[in-house]
Amino acid sequence: MSLSALILAGGRGRRLGNVEKSLIRGSEGSLLERTIGILEGIVDDVIVSVRDEEQAQELAGDACGKEMVFDTYEDVGPLAGMLEGFKKAKGEYIFVTACDMPFIDKEVVKFMFHCAEGHDAAVPVHNDGSMEPLCSVYRVGPMLPLIESSIQANRKFILAPVFELDDVAKVSIELLKEFDPQLKSLININTLEDLGRFDLC
Repeated sequence: MSLSALILAGGRGRRLGNVEKSLIRGSEGSLLERTIGILEGIVDDVIVSVRDEEQAQELAGDACGKEMVFDTYEDVGPLAGMLEGFKKAKGEYIFVTACDMPFIDKEVVKFMFHCAEGHDAAVPVHNDGSMEPLCSVYRVGPMLPLIESSIQANRKFILAPVFELDDVAKVSIELLKEFDPQLKSLININTLEDLGRFDLC
């Protein structure tokens, strides 16, 4: 089974004063470098989604030579990045995360790929039923046209195409705790308070 990974890095970081979140640095380099380092030992190719050529140039030094794709739809949000990333993916399955989720656990990623095998997707689900679309694995074939049709129908909610899939493996969040007891894989760095709260060293 060939595997890909997509890092969504096109967000504008408004809640962090419009800084490039991908370039926030810790002891293991930038958030982007850190995430690439976690994923590249697991998958066959890592793709980085950015807004445009200007952002690509700004991130080039931290992208570790990985292929970068640009949004063709503006003001759509993560689905725009997913669309272009899925088009370039070499793998049958793709793990999707964001550059501001710097604590993803390798064993969680491997487990999500295992859970997705034979299904259209594997998505972590909390006890209240809410889903985590950015720590999930999708089969590229069925998901790609659904992403595009969701965008064209102005359904920009990131889970819109997921709800249209025929076979989604819902993975209890409790199972992820076996690999990542504090569920750090699901932590987002969105605000200055988050930066102060979570140790990137």
